[in-house]
Amino acid sequence: MYTRDASSLDLFTDSIRLMGDATLCGVMEFDQSLAPDALEQASLACLMAHPVLHSRLVRGNGPAVWELVDDVRIPPVRVEECPDNYHSHVIGPVDPYGPLQFRVRLLRRPSGDVIVINLAHAAADAFGLHTLMSQLLQEYQTPGSIRPAQGEIPARDTLWTRSIELQGTPESPDMNVINPMWPDPFGTSREPSDFHRECISSPVMETIRTRVKAFGGSINDAVIAAYFLSMSDLTGHMGPINVFFPVNLRRYKNDGSRVMSNQAANVCITLDRRAGEGMEEILPRVIRETKLLKKKAIGISEQVFMDMACDPEGRQIHRMAEEMAALQRSGFADIFVSNPGPVSLPDMEGLTDAYVCYPGCYMPCTCFITSTFRGQMTVTMGYQDSERAREGTRKAITLFRKYLLLQ
Repeated sequence: MYTRDASSLDLFTDSIRLMGDATLCGVMEFDQSLAPDALEQASLACLMAHPVLHSRLVRGNGPAVWELVDDVRIPPVRVEECPDNYHSHVIGPVDPYGPLQFRVRLLRRPSGDVIVINLAHAAADAFGLHTLMSQLLQEYQTPGSIRPAQGEIPARDTLWTRSIELQGTPESPDMNVINPMWPDPFGTSREPSDFHRECISSPVMETIRTRVKAFGGSINDAVIAAYFLSMSDLTGHMGPINVFFPVNLRRYKNDGSRVMSNQAANVCITLDRRAGEGMEEILPRVIRETKLLKKKAIGISEQVFMDMACDPEGRQIHRMAEEMAALQRSGFADIFVSNPGPVSLPDMEGLTDAYVCYPGCYMPCTCFITSTFRGQMTVTMGYQDSERAREGTRKAITLFRKYLLLQ
């Protein structure tokens, strides 16, 4: 039986379930109906192409591993009738301890079908989800184009931890990586998860890109700065605060790799804000900090210790997630901003839109995602479905949009 050691990042994303669900969602909208049988066969091809998708995460009294499951079947893809406002139907957890790490669903709304991929975050990152979305459509259109994998589960790339300069980093092995947190603007309702979606059109994106280039930065810098300012306005907290965001190693190395697993390093920059400051003051600081990150090996001491100090059962990672959950219950929140980049999909008749969301966890935690498709940016923010959370999320997105437009 094939096995592969689970990384500390795999175990961390699994332990996030202490704060709710930890499932990534890929969404593809169409203006016509699709064939469920063909979609089911395409799902099976994708399953067999990526061994981690038919593996189970094993944690207990021995080493934490991914264990390959040989004889697996895709559940039947059945049409799920839903209204045009289908957001609440997107969400659905995937158990990483089970034999399947993803599921494909077909939602049928009056204006056209929606394909939803639910993917256990313990098994793969958003870049892997992009790959899965693309290959699913490719196989749907051209059956047999995705070849099954041979052999064991590909290893997660941890090269950045070997090249990090550890001098000057904390020596404590206690996994004390909980940094200053935001005051919690929404509270924890423990109701079903949902997400808010905001679209920014292609012409507006080009305007933003032009303005940010004048500062010497990129769209990603603008996203981080706008996120920090909007959360500062929402909570009244001026910092200093650590803003976390994942950097995908395959994209950073530009080696064309498409391994389906967690391949990101969580990096952070520290920001604070004085009274009256806006994008003109904060954006140059973000650009300066991200340029400093790019000059050295990608990774931070916290991520290195997550990798180096992971015990066989992931207990230290588990305790860290428990501490995060306890802080949230005390009225604090830790929000990651994720910009996994463009969603590149095959041309397909009827395909009108696509985006990524992460509605899981007890808001606010690791739920702020931007993705782009055909030049349009989608901003999604997850929350638990209470009146306070819905209103707060709308306000947060409105503030974010204002700052992203460099206003």
